[in-house]
Amino acid sequence: MASTFQVITMSTVLPPLDCSLNVSEILDFHISNENRGPAYTFADADGHITEISHFEFSRAAHRVAHLLRPQRRGPEGQVLAIVALTDALIYQTIVAGCIKAGLVPFSISHRNSAAAVLHLLNDAGSHRLLVTKGSLSALVDSVSADLAATSPPYELSVEEIPLLGQIYPHLGHETTEDAFLPYPDPPTRPALDEVALYLHSSGSTGFPKCIPETHRTLIHYAALEGLSNLQELSPRQAVGALPAFHMMGLTTQFIFPILNGGTACIYPLVSTATEYGIPIIPTPENTIENAQRVKATGIMAVPALILEWQSPEHVQYLKTLKVLAYSGGPLASRVGDFLVSQGVNLVPVYGGTEFGVPTLVERRQAGEDAGEWAWFRFCSRVNVRWVPQGDGTFECQFLTVPETHQVAVENLPDVKGYSTKDLFERHPTKPDLYKIVGRLDDVLIMANGEKTVPGPMEDIMTASPLIHGAVMFGRERNQVGVLVEPNSQHKLDPSDEKELANFRNLIWPVVEQANENSPAFARIYKEMILVTHPGKPMVRAPKGTVIKKSTIALYDEEIRALYDTIEASGNAANDVEPPSSWTAQDLEPWLTTHASLLADKDIRGGHDLFDQGFDSLNATFLRHRIVGALKNSAGSEAKVMAAAQKIPQNFVYSHPSIEELARAIVGLVNDDASGSDDGGKTLVEEMITKYSQGFDTAIRKSTTSSSKKAVVLLTGSTGGLGSHLLEMLLDSASVERVYAFNRKGRTPLSERQHEAFADRALDVKLLSSDKLVYVEGDASRSDLGLPADVWTALRDSVTAIIHNAWMLDFNKSLSSFESHVKGTRNLIDLARQSPNGSHIRFLFTSSIGSAQGWDQKRGPFPEELQLDANVAVGNGYGESKYVSERILAASGLQATSFRIGQVSGATSNGAWSTTDWVPAIVKSSIAMGNFPSDPSGVVAWIPPEAVSHTIVDAALRTEQAPFAINLVHPRPVPWNTVMSSVASYAQLPLIPFPDWVEQLRARSTRATAEDIDNIPGIKLLDFFTAAVSGQGNIEFSTAKAQELSDSMKFLKPLSEADAHRWMQYWKEKSFIV
Repeated sequence: MASTFQVITMSTVLPPLDCSLNVSEILDFHISNENRGPAYTFADADGHITEISHFEFSRAAHRVAHLLRPQRRGPEGQVLAIVALTDALIYQTIVAGCIKAGLVPFSISHRNSAAAVLHLLNDAGSHRLLVTKGSLSALVDSVSADLAATSPPYELSVEEIPLLGQIYPHLGHETTEDAFLPYPDPPTRPALDEVALYLHSSGSTGFPKCIPETHRTLIHYAALEGLSNLQELSPRQAVGALPAFHMMGLTTQFIFPILNGGTACIYPLVSTATEYGIPIIPTPENTIENAQRVKATGIMAVPALILEWQSPEHVQYLKTLKVLAYSGGPLASRVGDFLVSQGVNLVPVYGGTEFGVPTLVERRQAGEDAGEWAWFRFCSRVNVRWVPQGDGTFECQFLTVPETHQVAVENLPDVKGYSTKDLFERHPTKPDLYKIVGRLDDVLIMANGEKTVPGPMEDIMTASPLIHGAVMFGRERNQVGVLVEPNSQHKLDPSDEKELANFRNLIWPVVEQANENSPAFARIYKEMILVTHPGKPMVRAPKGTVIKKSTIALYDEEIRALYDTIEASGNAANDVEPPSSWTAQDLEPWLTTHASLLADKDIRGGHDLFDQGFDSLNATFLRHRIVGALKNSAGSEAKVMAAAQKIPQNFVYSHPSIEELARAIVGLVNDDASGSDDGGKTLVEEMITKYSQGFDTAIRKSTTSSSKKAVVLLTGSTGGLGSHLLEMLLDSASVERVYAFNRKGRTPLSERQHEAFADRALDVKLLSSDKLVYVEGDASRSDLGLPADVWTALRDSVTAIIHNAWMLDFNKSLSSFESHVKGTRNLIDLARQSPNGSHIRFLFTSSIGSAQGWDQKRGPFPEELQLDANVAVGNGYGESKYVSERILAASGLQATSFRIGQVSGATSNGAWSTTDWVPAIVKSSIAMGNFPSDPSGVVAWIPPEAVSHTIVDAALRTEQAPFAINLVHPRPVPWNTVMSSVASYAQLPLIPFPDWVEQLRARSTRATAEDIDNIPGIKLLDFFTAAVSGQGNIEFSTAKAQELSDSMKFLKPLSEADAHRWMQYWKEKSFIV
């Protein structure tokens, strides 16, 4: 079919963007149509304007092609890298000339290190490098020196870029009468999906990566409505301040003028016909002055420039523009609100090297809501998949549309498309509007597992005229903080405590405003505000945005010191005023006051503190205040002072309500431990009763044969044991379908599952099975957080439920696990209401922690239901498992509870979660220089494969399995056998376990944040103390487990080879060195 094109002016015919021409052919289109419209324009200091037509630019590209590849000698498709500091016109003409010559230009930032440049050359297979030696001699020399040191040698030809006079002999005045030798056509026409050019990523997380752009992707980018909108709205766009090697530069300085027919208004040339020159460095002043001189109808800029354009003179000019567009980062809301209120048509542009510019460029409409200027509308030619993150934000993913939007990089596991990892929120009343709020990789995953998206809070803070930059930190910590860079008028010496305190007070209102929009666990305390030093500003990209990772690394020492100070804050609690008396009557209001102050909200009695927003830092501070008040009680009796020494680290976790804390403190002061066990038993029995109501109704009789293939609902499939269970179910011929049920996360469930399989060396090909159905929900809700049709489908089809999802936290009390117990009941209700109800197998992954109160004098813990709740009293984790086991026993279902012991590393690759207590011992031992010895101890750790086989055997067998199964290793080995193996791997000695624990205790007294990172056993000190005192060495019967599964019956004892596999895995994960 004949190509179609549009006449835009008397002198310019727009090229077709229907992929009937490739990029090289579009250059020739401008020549054959003698397109005299301006592609580029610039003005000198006197205002004399020079225009480069599309015709002249395209002829210049032919001249570049002659210079770089005379007579088209050599193979097609060679990569020619460009590291040059030159005028935008020259740079983009070289890019076009390379494409015309059948070469692949690779624009590399001159701000990269020599090592990064070499990495990119290797990655792209480039052996030619165009440079400007005069302006980049240091970088060129470093690259050459590094090349000389490579082995084997890397061949690289380093060449100067062409001179202006060679490519533009009639600058601004070329006509058809001027001499011109067309470059030879290629022997075969380049395909649309061949690479036209390379760009690269920013390299903020390591070396930058090559990103290929094909002819098709570039033409699709040009055909997106955003650029065509811009060409119609503002055909003369000032774009000279943007870096030519960047996607923003390529889009505005090459795609916009050459493919869309717009005019790129650039800085005047510094290079002459015979000499190179260093181009003009963009500033806020010269950017706006140049736009005025060249008579631009619009400006495209980075936010850092717009921040400086708020004077009356600037605003008066900006109001005359058709559009003031910005990209590359967020613009402070106060600045945007001000400019829009003054009548400036401010438009955000969202784009990326991997997907182009998929948003619309429009004129602001009258009657828009305040702040609406910051929101995007997406083009109709793109297909956006919005992936909910469970917190009101969505990740933006572009699915490939072959006809209209071919993305440059496809990285999605399930379909062709690109995961941007950019997080957006949807407008509350206008569903076609979206605003970017951060990135997935910006998300701070805290030590307690909570996730904070810092973008919205940082944006609120940087909206303050006092703040130039704000970066939150707190990854793998219990509390977040923020690094603040003051504006130039408010710079200070952060080591001056008075100046620092004054500045913190000055910015505190805007920090509190940010706190109002954040979850409780992400609240910033005033003490957690760091201020940059004037001589050490935040690290910024060329477009002015803060490079967060580099900035945090720059201030790593200060951040660590801040956390050290916070962790030592117990000393500050010595000044806390104690309650009037140490009775529950006076303690409860005192505790309520202090808990409310710490949480910055009213805390209610009778409710779990953590359900009210309390976090680990709140719990630490409240414990400090309790201890400080006990120590500070004037004229206290000795028993009050002694009580201060009895408050364990997990005190608030163990008593997570005001009333429980008050009772516990009164008990310690009065040295009254009587009745504590009965109290624990009572709480356990009360929760069993609460969630066992309604079982008197009959279960529906099954209407289908129990001999059909199994349909299994598996919860917690992305965890360690869950992944092994999923692999075995998918691999079984007896299973028809597996519903993998998990909570929503920040990344797609399929991606999380793939990562879990890969980490454990499981068969990832099974994840492509038609059997597998991913389900995201919330078991604590009666409908499991699912749409009604999905819930009904599960109810009607499931024949087995394996409930494996549970929070692992030995610090928390039973009440903190209530949502998990409720989830168990909701799954039981699903099974009881099923038409398969009488045949459904319900398999629960319980824990040997449910036997933590067992009297060892009674012998091995039996594989039977235990009705005495005292056997489970201890930490909340074990109690919650026991509660669920009892509820399940009362449900009337065909149920089995697997009391699982310590699961060891996988037999395949040794994969063992680094958050477990055994890895904590190993890492801590390496840091302290010795491992714990226990000659009388035994190890019954069991590989995940054996556990999974046993559970799956029970799910698929014809006969009903016993109700209670103990899954510990049936052939335990001495503790010292295992510990000697890991110690020999690390080449360290063994010392008695009690001495090791005392050494750990000594290290914990003055532990810094870095100490806790290196010695994670400090956080489990109470656990190890209990182990030394003889608690926890309970023996378990495994006769029924061995009868149920051959995997248990023939399980080999753990060996030195197993231990070495674990060590190797932890070493590969950089957990140990």
